Order: sequence, then structure tokens, then C-alpha cells
Amino acid sequence: MVWWHRIRRIVSGGGRESASFVAALLGVLVLAGAALGQGISRTSVAVSDGLTWLGDDQRGEVVQVNPVSGKPQTRLQVSGPDSQLEIAQEDGRLIILNRRTGEITVIDLATLLASGRRQAPPGASSKVLVANGMVFVVDRASGKVHTADPLTLADVGQPWEAGQPLADAVVDERGVLWVVDHGGTLRSLDWSEDEERFDERSNRQISGAGPRTVLVPHDQGVTLIGLDGGVVVRDGTGEDVSRSTERTDAEVVAALTSPADLVPASVSDSSVVVLVVDGQVLRVDVGAMGCPKPGRPAVFRDKVYVPCKGSGKVIILDRSGNRGGDDVRTSGGADPELVFDDGRLFVNVPGSSTGVLVDSDGDTRSLTIRSPELPVKDPDRSPPPSVPPPPPPNPNEPVKPPRNPGNGPSDDPPAPPSSSSSAQPPPSSSGGPAAPAGVTVREKSRNASALVVTVSWNAVTSVDPVVGYTVAGSGSFSGGSVSTQVTGTSADLSLPCTGSTFCTNGRLDVTVRASTAAAAGAAGMASFTVTPPNNPPPPPPPTTTTTTPPPPPPPPPVTTTTTPPPPPPPPSLPSAGAVVITSLTGGRSVPTRRVNMAPPADWANHNGRCEVVNRTQGYQVGIPCNATTASIDLEEGSNAIVVRAYAANGGGQVDSAVKNAIYILDECAGKPTCVPRMAPAGVETAPMGAGGLGLLVSAFLLRIGVRREEDK
Repeated sequence: MVWWHRIRRIVSGGGRESASFVAALLGVLVLAGAALGQGISRTSVAVSDGLTWLGDDQRGEVVQVNPVSGKPQTRLQVSGPDSQLEIAQEDGRLIILNRRTGEITVIDLATLLASGRRQAPPGASSKVLVANGMVFVVDRASGKVHTADPLTLADVGQPWEAGQPLADAVVDERGVLWVVDHGGTLRSLDWSEDEERFDERSNRQISGAGPRTVLVPHDQGVTLIGLDGGVVVRDGTGEDVSRSTERTDAEVVAALTSPADLVPASVSDSSVVVLVVDGQVLRVDVGAMGCPKPGRPAVFRDKVYVPCKGSGKVIILDRSGNRGGDDVRTSGGADPELVFDDGRLFVNVPGSSTGVLVDSDGDTRSLTIRSPELPVKDPDRSPPPSVPPPPPPNPNEPVKPPRNPGNGPSDDPPAPPSSSSSAQPPPSSSGGPAAPAGVTVREKSRNASALVVTVSWNAVTSVDPVVGYTVAGSGSFSGGSVSTQVTGTSADLSLPCTGSTFCTNGRLDVTVRASTAAAAGAAGMASFTVTPPNNPPPPPPPTTTTTTPPPPPPPPPVTTTTTPPPPPPPPSLPSAGAVVITSLTGGRSVPTRRVNMAPPADWANHNGRCEVVNRTQGYQVGIPCNATTASIDLEEGSNAIVVRAYAANGGGQVDSAVKNAIYILDECAGKPTCVPRMAPAGVETAPMGAGGLGLLVSAFLLRIGVRREEDK
């Protein structure tokens, strides 16, 4: 610490010596930053948007609220009424799980449009976890965890399987996934982006953990609360704890996240809140505080907030389990729920017009959540088309000079009123044609490899002529989505059966959009539930004996020279979801990847055209359908790459299985000792080095001035 006392003495001395030393010190620090590749220009700062999204279950909406004004700014209709919405927000995306239907939707917050959807099992078994740009979709009933692309929600790599149902799964702030199964095995898993799979980093058997065990994640590690076996365990935090407590078979609802030294969980049926404080277990009777049915608690400002079901309030507990403040009262709507965002706590009451904001200092104020005059937006709408420029003037048309250049009355006679026959049609709206009505889906055929459905709808009338319709279907089949374009009012979609259970119990969501020459219209929607294949047909009825004389013998064959018919043409489209791309090669910081392909026979022999498509960014490169290599450009982040085949008659298209690639523009990601492999020597560090040298020179000149004054 000698150097620190030297700094204090020089700086406190004032004058030019102080200034020269500070300048020299800054120069050294800047030069060090440049040498380590961690200058100011490379610092990444997470900036909050200051806005918060809350769910409105009764209307199937999510509402963006401005905490400063206390008013809503945006309403999005994400599902039907009477929903059960759970919301997660990260990296410019909003991910919404509707527990009632199992549908998961991702909203791009830059456009407020849905960029992807997928289907999960409805009910309590599904869970969506978001951390560090990754999305994990958990199916606790089947014991599986899927990694999903954050833009499209398509599967990335292979799912992880526990081999038995999961009691709970969470992800800590470092992105480590923690799961505990019904047998009481607690595991921590790391996602490997290079290998696109989970690596198991720890495995621990917890005696007493079981099907009702819950997990609470921290900045690092988790706390396991297994009241069905009377056990509480903290693991992975660096200060592990194991305690015993009173057992109960009632359902336990724990905080979604908390500090490691203050972990709350509610037992609604017992009017009890369990607090794990500094490794010790406390049981608080909140029924005596007027909260007979405590809901999911939350930790805020070192206090525990507990929503009370059916009581219209939230109580506050301190670390000892006593009252930590006045109750927060709510009004109307359903039971209150707690939402964290931007250092604030929101008390949301789904269905109510108002909520409560708890500021960082603990003060509360009312928020308006429901505003009927605020229009509701459809996240499936098409973005408005760009307005075409006006046509250039005709050079051969004579220019008529204005007859009244001033502001006085015009000499031209008034124009006669136009009749309806000569009136120009009104321009089309920026949203394009209306949504097609009467969208229906029915099964057309099926075999072991594909299910074909026919989608029908009513024709759309529009001011501008409708040039065609785009039909798209999405579901849990291989590839995730198929689409086609037609000019009529029906279309067939071929959905792959291999690689999933879609053809036995899946759900297909269909959208139909009409298009004019200038714009795409709104979507008409329908859903179709896939039923298992029909049972074998019953045996034919027994034959009856008749007296019908046998038919005459067939005539002898006649030898002709007729040319046999030509073989049938190849299929119009190869099988959707087939594995065509075998690998993508190229470094993670290289913006172009080599696509290696091994197309199956129906793809290699396809008689239409084929492309390699970056489905995330909309890039495409034409290739022969039997090509084995190609190159495709990427943008920063995750990119979904497919091979797309088009029917020779233009009647549709199919995609191969998706291969995901990640492009990292800044491969160092803030690591102080990292030097980008792609950056030439001197890049980015030169300006900082020059700045550091400039500060050192300034220090030297100031020091010379001090010595000259001392010599006088």
C-alpha cells in the first residue's frame, strides 16, 4: 500500500506536481488498457430501456408500462382471453408462455412483431428459462430440456434428457442450468455452443428431495427446498449449506430468484412462508398477519414481499420474519403477482386497470395498466410496405404555366364534380388486404413419412387486386415451419412425421395472408390438432353364396406394339425437414460459413430449384439441388441455415432440417487478456496508445515547469 500513500501525498499537495503525476498515472493506465485490449472503446454497458411489460391474462394481452409517467404505452394481443401468461424479457426480445395452451411466442421489441413460435405441453409441466441470450424450454413431465434459438424458438442441437420426470429446473445468473429430478438427483449443466449440447458439471444425490422439491437460483448456484423430505440444501455458491426442517406434503411455491443469504418460499395450504436466512431455516405464520394463502414471494431491498391470494394485498417481511413495512394494497382483478424490472418491483393485478410500483427506496405509487383508448396491436401483422416514389414526369407532356401565380382568385373555372364512374379508387391502406375469413384445415393423406393437410379459406376482396396468398404452418415437426404460395383459395401443406411425435398428437397453427402487388395483408388463422392414425379397417363382411354364374374366362391377350407409358415424373417437392446440411465450417468470428451438404436422393434428384437460405436474416444463395458445398453470409448472433427446395411448377417450397451457426463480432467479449484473432496488429489499440503517450508527454512538460520554478 506504499504506492497508495504516495498518490495521496502527491495529489493532496496540489499544484503542478499533482497535475503532472495524475497525467502520468492516467497515461500509464490508458497504455495498459491498450496493451491488454480492454480500452474504453471496447467496454460493453448494459443499458435499460426504462419500460416494463406486464401480463393481462383475462384479455390475453401484454402491456408495456412507463414507470415514469405511470401509464401504458403499448398493448399486444398475444393470445385469446382467459390465458395464463408468463413473461421473460432479455436482449431486445419478449418471450411469452401461455400455460393454458402451451404456446410460446417470442416478440422482437424493435418491431413488436412475432419472430417465432413453438408448442409446449399445456399446464404446469412446461417452463421457459432465459439467461445470457439463451432460451431453455423445459418439459418437466418428460424430463427433457430443449435449447431454442432466441429469434425463431427452433431447436438448437439435441435436447437433454434426465430419464425420469423433473421436479424443477432453473438457470442462475451465470447461465448454468440446474435441474432436480423426482429421484432427488441435483445436476448442474453447461451449454456448449461449439458442440450444441449440454455438458454435466456436477451431479449430487440429495436425500429427502422428491417430486415437490423446488429450486431458487442465485447469482451463482441454487438453493434446493425439499419440504416433502424436510431438507434444505444450498449448492454451487461457494458456501454450501445443508439443513433439516419440518416436513410437509403441501405444494411449495418459491421465489423466481433471490440472494443466496435470503431465500423465501410459500406453503399456501399451511399459511406459512419459509425463509432460509444465512443458512438457517425459519417458518413464519403469515396467516396471523392476515395472509391465509400466501403466493409466490420475492426479495426486494433485503425484504420479502408476499402476495396474499384472495386478500387484495402484499405483506412485507424482514429477515427475522417480522413485519417489514406497511401492507401494499391492491384493487380489483385477480390475485396480485410480483414482477422485477430495472431495479423496481411491480405489483401487477391481471385484469385490473391499475397496479402498484415499489421504487428503490420502498415508496409505492399507483400505475395505470389498462387503457381502453390505447389501440391493441397484432404481433402477427405484416410490416407496412415502403411507399413507392411518384412516377417520373413525362418529358413529352407540355408544361402548362400557372394562370394564377399570386394569392388572388383563380381565373380557371371550378372543376365539375366527378361522377362515381370516373372517380379514382381510394388508395389501399398501409396494412394491405384484410385477413382471409373461413380458414379451415383438414387432413388429406398421411403415410409413415409425412402428413398432408388441405387449408381452405374465403377469397379476399381488396381495393388493389389480390395477386396471391401465402399459407404457412408451424408446429413441433422437424424444421418447425412450412409455407407455400398460391393464387387460389386452397393449398396443401406436407408436414414431416420423422424425428418427432407430431403426426400422433401434434398441433398445427396455420396463417393465410393475401397479397397485392404492393403489400401483404393481415393473417387469417386456424389451428388443427393431429390425431393418431386410424385403427386398421374392420375385416370385410362374410361373403354370401349366390347363384350368379361365374364370369366368362378372359379373352386371350392381344399382342400389340403400343409403347409403354413413360415413368411418372419425380415428386414435385422433396421431403420437408430432411437432413441435408451435415456441418457448417468456419470460425465463430468469421461472417461467412462454408455449408457442407449430403442431400438425400429425393433432394439431389429434385427437378425444381434449390437455395441455401439464412432464414434468420433472409439471405439466400442459389445452388444445384445435388450440390455438396456452398457459402452463406451471417450476421451477429444466432443464424438458422436451411436448404430450401422450390417446386418446378412454382406450387410450393420446403425447407431441410435447420443447422444453426453463431457469429460473434467481438470474440473477446470484454475479456481483459484477449486479443482478437481477426484483428491486425495495432487495430483499436493505436488510438489509445497515442492517448497514453500524449498524457505521459504532458506529465513530463509539467514536471519540467515545476523544476524551473523551484530553481528560481
